Amino acid sequence: MKRSCGFTLVELMVTLAIAAILLTIGVPSMRDLILNNRLVAATNTFTSSLNIVRNEAIKRGRNAGLCVSNDQATCTGETDWRLGWVAWVDQNGNGQPDAGEVLRIVEPLPNNITVTPSVAVSSFVIDATGSVNNPNVRLSLCDDRTGETGRQIRIMATGGVSLNSQYVCS
Repeated sequence: MKRSCGFTLVELMVTLAIAAILLTIGVPSMRDLILNNRLVAATNTFTSSLNIVRNEAIKRGRNAGLCVSNDQATCTGETDWRLGWVAWVDQNGNGQPDAGEVLRIVEPLPNNITVTPSVAVSSFVIDATGSVNNPNVRLSLCDDRTGETGRQIRIMATGGVSLNSQYVCS
């Protein structure tokens, strides 16, 4: 008797049905995971930029700043932090980032992420003691999903950062 190798049509159909069910369950979860990771990455990028500015201001004994920048070189006065930002130490005291003063440049955030400050603010300046000029500003980071949990960053007067990872976007 000849022995055949391979799968029957019924076995292949059952396998494909199981794979389709697993993909139907897994793909939406993967999408949410990716969107949540983008929010966390944007939050961490802003927080680390502010911490770098604060540390450098204290270390160098000079004012340092973090400002919105749509060209990743100058402070533009915009209040849309989604455009990107520049972190810098003000070595010459002119209140603007110049060549050799820039610590970090952050490119624009993904289009589906919004950054909403509690008050319209285009920059944060931290002095040599670590104090910030715009204390208690809250930046809410949300994406295009409605009713989802976003992130909220609170900049305290001491230049420290408080994070609310349970912020519900509206």
